[in-house]
Amino acid sequence: MTPEMYERVRNFFVDAGLTTGFIVQMLAWDDTKKLTDAFIVFRPNGGTDILNDIGSDFYVLVDVISAKDKRRAAAEKAKELIEYATQNDVSDECLGLIQNRGGFPSPITTEEGRLVFRLQFMCVYGE
Repeated sequence: MTPEMYERVRNFFVDAGLTTGFIVQMLAWDDTKKLTDAFIVFRPNGGTDILNDIGSDFYVLVDVISAKDKRRAAAEKAKELIEYATQNDVSDECLGLIQNRGGFPSPITTEEGRLVFRLQFMCVYGE
């Protein structure tokens, strides 16, 4: 079975060791209620029409969610993910091309005081 694109993006960052220190989740954020936990959540976010034998754009959201007292670490991790994708944009044959869309976003604050950096990546893949 072929992994979904958000799973491929997760593998891309996990295999590079960029998720260390963060709880990795997929599709939705499930809070552990421990304010010391930080998360990275991978989920699909649409794309362009998927056509046979033609490259298609797949959009993937990557939410970097800080521990309450480690906001800077989450900001640095978000920047690191963007920089890694920029430097390795065609290095993974399962992704095709990966590019950050929207740059470094303004963070969203949760009720608990965590910061959420919502990154969007576009992958172009076609066989």
